[in-house]
This record gives sequence, structure tokens and C-alpha cells, in this order.
Amino acid sequence: MTVWLQASPWLILAAISVTAFIESFALIGVIVPGVVVLFSLSALAQSNDISLWLVLIAAGMGACAGDLSSFFIGHRLQHRMDHFRWVQRHREWLREGEWFFRRWGWLSVLIGRFVGPLRPVVPLIAGTLNMPPRQFVLLSLGSVLAWAPAYMLPGFITGEVVELVQHRSLAERSLIVLVLLATVGLLAFMVLYHHFHPQHPRVLQRWPWLNQLSPRLPFPAVMLALTAGSALLWLVLARPLVWDGLLNLQVPTWRSGIADNFFIGFTLLGDPQILAITGLMFALWFFLQGFYWLPAQLLITITLAQWGIFQLKAFFDVPRPNWVAILPPGDSFPSGHASGFALYLALMSAIANESRPMEKRWQFYLPAGVMMLIMAFSRVWLGVHWLSDVLAGLALALFCAALGRLAYAQVSTRRFHLPGTAAFWWLIVLTFTAYLVLVFPSASQNYALG
Repeated sequence: MTVWLQASPWLILAAISVTAFIESFALIGVIVPGVVVLFSLSALAQSNDISLWLVLIAAGMGACAGDLSSFFIGHRLQHRMDHFRWVQRHREWLREGEWFFRRWGWLSVLIGRFVGPLRPVVPLIAGTLNMPPRQFVLLSLGSVLAWAPAYMLPGFITGEVVELVQHRSLAERSLIVLVLLATVGLLAFMVLYHHFHPQHPRVLQRWPWLNQLSPRLPFPAVMLALTAGSALLWLVLARPLVWDGLLNLQVPTWRSGIADNFFIGFTLLGDPQILAITGLMFALWFFLQGFYWLPAQLLITITLAQWGIFQLKAFFDVPRPNWVAILPPGDSFPSGHASGFALYLALMSAIANESRPMEKRWQFYLPAGVMMLIMAFSRVWLGVHWLSDVLAGLALALFCAALGRLAYAQVSTRRFHLPGTAAFWWLIVLTFTAYLVLVFPSASQNYALG
């Protein structure tokens, strides 16, 4: 088979296109090991000196054709699909795909392209549920532009990866690994949340009692408390991490680049002063809106987190890395900046999402998660914290935020809607901006390498 394909580069490209089409085609793609075949074909293409662009175009064309075919089949047949024996045999796939589509909306087209069991199902469901064809085509093209490199590049450059990595500095390699680990961590949490949510069809079948959870035990808060609490316990027991010293040695190399001012500015967003000022603004606003329990919940949650930070710092007494001109006060473990900023974003995004539909809450939670990770990394980048410090700070903040949400559910099941939010959020943004303008010059000197 390999010899036959090697006889003509065009046969390899045709095989790539056909495989991508089958893997994306309605329901059939679920049982086809397309990832393995595409990996092998892309490696074969590289060994035959076929241009990477031709490989990506062939894969993209096949994937687009599969998506569009599935979509228009679903759009044309709609509810008549139940008459087909193949569909009746695999109704569970369609049920899960429909739940996923209703939960995530248009984002499901982008996410589904990277999830094997959903890839050939979501386009079919989108057509069945009358998603606008123009919107689907644009989303499909956008997802394929990211999917083709993600699935074809590993095979194409397998033989060159080791050499490529060996020629990069340790500082660059450590940055690459951190970005990948952070991305995988966020995606893993989203996948866990998706597959273990009580509204998931398979969860309802296996554990129907989850659907009967009391409103005073909100599932997201319970899941977050268990996950963050376990992570915090592991970090307390496992520190210091091997990566603490490894990353700290890269600080001078990192800080010689153009991103230094960005991380200095970003780390200022976690200063206790600005968080306290804007936090008081939020508490006052909530009180004036008639949500009297909310400021109390925020105060108790923040107090709990600060108490936890103080106790852990005093117990472990970990010295800070000594890179900057003026070291921030206090011990190193855990990071107060990472913890305070993460707790701030977790509480604010939860409050902002309270009146939003469940399937749209990711629009706040995902950016909040990214900003938490950037804040945490800024402390490592600047050389004022070890990696274990910021990870423990994140875990402690999320654990306290989850406990705060559970505590509020015990005293009130009232779901609140905050009117006139746009003007107030702009006021918060302007307050942060003004603080950055005032503090950045002196912070640049304090955080300069000593």
C-alpha cells in the first residue's frame, strides 16, 4: 500500500483528502480511525517532499466537504432521519451531539471539530436544528483552518521535532511547555465539566440521582471545590516542585525580551490596592441594588482566602526568588497576587453569569481562566514567585470561591439580575486603567532586575 502511494504524490494528497472527508462525514466518521491514518499519510507526504501547503489544502478540502455534506443532509432530512436504520442504531450519538449543540450553540461547531466522537455528529445536528447555512459555512471554514495544521503537522514534522527542539534554548522550551500545559489544563476542566454535568445525557442515564441535586448544592461549585481543594492539598504536600528552580533560572533570559513591560503592567492588576477599591465599588453597588447578602458573601469569602494565605505563608516561611530591585513584602508561598486576582475574577464572573443561560456562561469563565493563568505566570516571569507559589494561590482562590458560592446557596436561592451593568463595568475598567497609568512608572523601577 505504501509503495503504491509513493508512486505518485497526487495519490497521497487524494488519500489525505478522502480520509479527512470520511472522518468528518455524518456518523461514519465516528468508527473510522481517521487520526491515525492522517498522521501516517502526512508523515508519508513529508518523506516524499510534498509541500506542507498542499497537504494542508488537501486535508482542509476533504474536511470542509465532509462538514458541508453532513450539514446539508441534516438540513434536508431533519426529523425524517429517524426512519433510517443506521440512525436508529446509533441514536445515542445523535442525542449526545444534540445536547452538546444546544448547550454550546455556535461554539459547538468549532469545539466539535477537535473532539473525535463529535466531529461527524455536530454538523449533522446543526443542519437538523436549522442553523443558518451561511453561519455554519463560515464557522466550518474557520475551524478547518485550525484543524488542518493541528492534525497534519504532527505527522509531517515528526522526524524534525527532536532536532527542532534541541536547537532552542531552555528558556524557550520551558515557555512552550508551560503554554501547552496551561492550555491542556483549561481544556481538560471544560471537558470534565461537560461530561459530568447533570444535564449531560449519559450522566442522566448512569447517575439519574445527580439530576435531583438540591438547588443548595450547585453542581459547578461542588465540582470546583473538589478539584481546587485536591489540587491545593497536592501542592502543599508536593512542594517544592522540580520546575520551581528550573523556571526561576530562566528569568534573566525571559526578561530581556519585549514582553517584559506587558507582564509588569498585567501583574499590577493584581495589586491589593486596586482590588480592594474596585471590590468596595462592587459591594456598594450590590447593596444599592437590594442584594444585601451578596456583599456579606464577598466579604466572608475574601476574608477566608486572606486568612488561608496568611496561615500558609507563616507555616511554610518560603523565601522569595531574589531577582528584582525591590522585593515585595511577605513570604513567597502561596502567591497573594495570583490568589487575590483569581478570587476577584472568579467571584465577578460568577456574579455576572448568574442571570445568563447555562450554555453561554463559558463566554465569561473562559476569558477569566485565561487571565488568571496570565497573572500567575507574570509573577514567575518577573522573578518574584516560584511556580508552586502561583499554582497554590490559584487553587486556594478557586476553592474559596466555590465555598463562597455554596455558602450563598445556603442562605438564598434567589437568582439575581443586575440592571444597568454596562455603565458600571466601564467605570471599573476606567478605574483599573487609571491605576495602571499612575503606578506603572514606579513599578517598572521596583520590578527591574536587581
